[in-house]
Amino acid sequence: GAPRINGAAPVLNIRVELDDLAQGHGVGWVDGIVDPVPMSSVEQILCHADITTTVFGLHGEVLQHGKTKRLFTTAQRAAMAARDGGCVWPGCDRGPSWCESHHVDDWKHQTYAPGRTDIDNGALLCHFHHTHVHSSEWKLAMQNGVPVLIPPKSIDWEQTPRPCSQIRSRRRGPLPTTPLPPWVRQPRPYTT
Repeated sequence: GAPRINGAAPVLNIRVELDDLAQGHGVGWVDGIVDPVPMSSVEQILCHADITTTVFGLHGEVLQHGKTKRLFTTAQRAAMAARDGGCVWPGCDRGPSWCESHHVDDWKHQTYAPGRTDIDNGALLCHFHHTHVHSSEWKLAMQNGVPVLIPPKSIDWEQTPRPCSQIRSRRRGPLPTTPLPPWVRQPRPYTT
């Protein structure tokens, strides 16, 4: 969940054009920051925030103020931790406590009911790989209730889904000892 200060989650105002958000390009404007932030950063913030949409008219008047989008609950995160076993990115060994909940089919897509936050639409990713998914052409999808990776066309023209190797619910026997494929990107080890 979101960090809390005296029980209340902090509020961050981000302004984006609806078309930019829907298309995944453009920039967002964050209160207190002079320069715009890239849409990939806005999208990552939206994964961890309660979101209230406000629609403005041509003269700046408020036309509609929507309800807050909910986040994954503690129980949903626990279920994903049991299923995923940690970061689902192949070769990553970050456990569930190091992971963030990622909406596989983002709330902004019209094919998915806005605000729907279910286990069958979530996957655990460490911060490094969560950032990578939002800032690259790699995508996650769900197949038979578990996440799979979709490589960019520059790596696989047919974009064949690749299994996420850390999924506990699919694991049978020992983990493979073969070297990691070249497309696997590992986070740097944490140092103290």
